[in-house]
Amino acid sequence: MLDRITSIEVFLAVARHGSFTAGAAELDMSRAMVSKHVKALETQLGVRLFNRNTRSIRLTEAGGIYRERVDPVLEALGDIATNIGELSGTARGTLAVAAPTSFGLFHLSPVIAAYMQRYSEVNVQLMLTDRQVDLVDEGFDVAVVIRDLTDSSLVARQLSEVEMVVCVAPAYLAANGEPRYADDLMQHNCLVFSEIVQRDHGLWVFGPRRQPLSVRVSGDLVSNLGDALRIAALAGRGIVRLPNYIVAEDIQAGRLQPILTNLEPQVRPIYAVYPHREFLASKVRTFVDYLIEAFA
Repeated sequence: MLDRITSIEVFLAVARHGSFTAGAAELDMSRAMVSKHVKALETQLGVRLFNRNTRSIRLTEAGGIYRERVDPVLEALGDIATNIGELSGTARGTLAVAAPTSFGLFHLSPVIAAYMQRYSEVNVQLMLTDRQVDLVDEGFDVAVVIRDLTDSSLVARQLSEVEMVVCVAPAYLAANGEPRYADDLMQHNCLVFSEIVQRDHGLWVFGPRRQPLSVRVSGDLVSNLGDALRIAALAGRGIVRLPNYIVAEDIQAGRLQPILTNLEPQVRPIYAVYPHREFLASKVRTFVDYLIEAFA
């Protein structure tokens, strides 16, 4: 079966030139194939498009009407294809990005501002959330994630790493004492991060991946937002385990104190992930490359 769009292109070329031979030359197609396309189009439409004799061809009334209707449509299709194709070559359009709340606010936002300064035709929609997003279902172009990846269908580019820090306010230590070993945490009020607050995720991991040390902790506050746990820890409510980018300033200022420093901290990778590699839009490619450069 012949392609309908190609048949229309052949029809328009023959109509422009008033000749099957000239139309075939323009399209670099044999005259026999041109005739086949025109015949197929007439059969599909159920009308004659050209009146032919041995010396010339002319559009029928139906052929003239059809030409008037399809010529601008085919031109519009060409413009659409050109515009869509340009998206793979020029960074433009709307870029939807998801990222963890604190990391996005204090570390990613300045990078995005600098990226938009370089690529002025890109608009960014940034959603900050500490839950795991579904890129495809929720329509994100890129997500920055701080965790090991389980979805093998995603393309991942590592940006950096982050250490998980166990820390506490000096007031809590003064009232409750300092844990010396990982198992001591079970006797303390620990502030627990969980994407789903109704589910128990109080498993804190220390050490390298090849030989990790895990301890089950519990406490009176569970939250899906790291900053909420940080604020509670600053108030002396308990011991918290958070990425160092959330608590670094508090530790430096003495508001929080690292503990169990004799244990090797867990290190988590930071990735930029996106749904697919094929036909990658320029806005996605340039953004991910920019992130890699910024966090190197």
